Amino acid sequence: MMRTARYLAALPALFGLCVGALAAPPPAVPNPGFEEAGPDGWASGWIRGIGGGAKATIAVDASVARSGSRSLRITDATPTEAYKYALANTDWLPAEPQTTYTVRFWARGRNVGKCFVGATFEKAGEQRQPLPVGDYEWRPLTFRFTTPETNQRWSLRFIADGVSDGVWVDDITVERCPVQLANVAEVQEPRPYPDWFPRTPGPMPKQLVVADISKETTDLQAALVALQGLANRTRPRLYLINQTNPQRYDDLWLAYMKEKGYTGTERRLKQPLEALKLFRTDVRGVVVWDPEMPGTINVAWMLAGVMDALPASPDSAKLLGLPVVEDLRGRWKRNVDAYRWVYERYWSRMSHHLLAWEYPLTNALSSRDVMVQHRVFLFWVSAHTDREKGADPQAEMEFVEEMLARTPGNVPVMGWPMFNDKGVEEYSAVRLLSEYGKWVPGTGYNSNVSVHSAIRPSPAIFTRKAPEPPTPPLRADRVYVTTNIMDSGDAHWYWQFHQRRIWADPARGSVPIGYAMNMTTLDTLPLVLQWYFEKRTPNDSFFGLLYMNAPVYGSRFRAADRDRIWSQYVALFDLYRRKLGMDGLELYNGGSSGPTAPTAMLRRFTKGMPGLRYILADLGRHTDVNAANANTTLDGVSIFRTLTNFRVWTTSEEVANKKMEDENPWLVGEITTNAPKARPGFMSTLAISWCYFPAWLVDLNRRLPADYVSVSPGALDRLYRQETAGHAPGKGRP
Repeated sequence: MMRTARYLAALPALFGLCVGALAAPPPAVPNPGFEEAGPDGWASGWIRGIGGGAKATIAVDASVARSGSRSLRITDATPTEAYKYALANTDWLPAEPQTTYTVRFWARGRNVGKCFVGATFEKAGEQRQPLPVGDYEWRPLTFRFTTPETNQRWSLRFIADGVSDGVWVDDITVERCPVQLANVAEVQEPRPYPDWFPRTPGPMPKQLVVADISKETTDLQAALVALQGLANRTRPRLYLINQTNPQRYDDLWLAYMKEKGYTGTERRLKQPLEALKLFRTDVRGVVVWDPEMPGTINVAWMLAGVMDALPASPDSAKLLGLPVVEDLRGRWKRNVDAYRWVYERYWSRMSHHLLAWEYPLTNALSSRDVMVQHRVFLFWVSAHTDREKGADPQAEMEFVEEMLARTPGNVPVMGWPMFNDKGVEEYSAVRLLSEYGKWVPGTGYNSNVSVHSAIRPSPAIFTRKAPEPPTPPLRADRVYVTTNIMDSGDAHWYWQFHQRRIWADPARGSVPIGYAMNMTTLDTLPLVLQWYFEKRTPNDSFFGLLYMNAPVYGSRFRAADRDRIWSQYVALFDLYRRKLGMDGLELYNGGSSGPTAPTAMLRRFTKGMPGLRYILADLGRHTDVNAANANTTLDGVSIFRTLTNFRVWTTSEEVANKKMEDENPWLVGEITTNAPKARPGFMSTLAISWCYFPAWLVDLNRRLPADYVSVSPGALDRLYRQETAGHAPGKGRP
């Protein structure tokens, strides 16, 4: 928590402090020291389970204890793999809804890998936090969680999800937090721009200055990307050739920019530092970060935007030869203190409608031109697994929650909460942001957005209806299946890079495929979307998606503010859907172990989006979904809940080793096992983007039984409507 009197004085008004006499007592954890054991030796009041055949043990250890004579011990000899885990949890415990609690416990570790403490909420998902890794003696730990509005009961759990020789837990207590981070009053501010993202004012120049920085050091890349943000603040002038994957894609998009007449012949510099001479009047100097305190790198980027400066290491500052406007060395012992320092002094001069969750030591810097251009606040939450200088995961999370509560709803958060397995686990972070009415656009590898966002293609490019293959006839003995790419289209950078590789597959166009598309890519990369819309085949279709956990969106705010946040969200979502001529959308509703989207939440979309045809709900089959209840019609909109699950991975190497010969038989089994028994049948399924190029889906369709018909999501909607209309009163099946 901030130490300034000004900030502390604001806390009661913002969050509301607990009044002890009125607060319900905190929930008691049964058998908190594991001293009570049943006849089988297992701890009374606790449940244990091992998933997926993991080589793990969960036991009460009578030889190790922090106090008393026993503790809980979990071991796991299985490398991290989907659905393989060891778990010890309490039965359901009572807790007040919309209440923040702190769990305190002691832990001891031997070669601890991926382990977590978490809270599961009945019919409302899960919140979790990594445990420290490696070897350590008994140490006190805390875990803070906030119960949802719909909360009735919760369960405390300890999980091993990777190789660990032993993690011991003892002496657990739960207390109500003095600062309550629920039922928060939204800080309301007018949106400063009409689009969801700020865009670079035009017009596009006839000649862009182009500098190739792809082979420069990371420190020099940082300075030149920040220079791009300053140079392009009011109009696009500087375009960079960055390190991209695949390589040279910035050249491809620049060539397309010229082809479409948005710019003319470039002025390519022989040396990247020539750009600094050209735009020297835009730069006051450098902000020097502290190599011993990683968080100061993010601070240097923030101050670069506020002070019109370039972020620099001590060495690159000497190379650049510019005045030092701020030196951050030796000023803080913790990264979080550096973040708070910026927040206290400069928040009023920074964007309140765009944030960034950014790993300070990343070498992916090309998206940060926008952060400097629009003075974006950058933060990072460490995990115990990071083991880096200045890290304090608990304090960092507390700061971020307080900041999110003081930021308006419907704010996109750039970057990504993880980087090479460092940081907060993706789904936990997305849930946290969603609770505060924020969503994740996936911009971590974007490049040249300060140029791209100035382009204004003709609206007709996106709203013009593409030709579609004829909808197949409705037959009473068929199962109609739509298999779509639902997992990665939420990321802006995915469309700029990886999706273009997918569309180069010669098999594209031979089978119907629906692609989830983050519609706000229209703000940041309109030229990129133009390329896809112009090159789609009749078998390629798009539906809208923004990455947020829909059932908990805005749930930390008080009811009146939450309703306003939702109304604005749906209105903006629908505006972009119509701009892109889309008939359907996808919703992420949390992990598949939790419930699917409730009807009341779906109604926000079916009632608030006139002309919406269908919703594809769930990223994977939820436990309460089956063939009998997967499909329905709500307010004239077809709802298709996903009926297949997916096999996730843990590393890029694992993705690269996936083989069609292994994955497609598994997916065929998922489809046929979970298909509706009644005919005609209708089912929505998903295929993972990183593996499923069109050729894989061609092979998948060959493997499906002859009575399964592959269709687009739009065709599934039309066929389903035809079937349900045929069963309406007074009508027979057509």
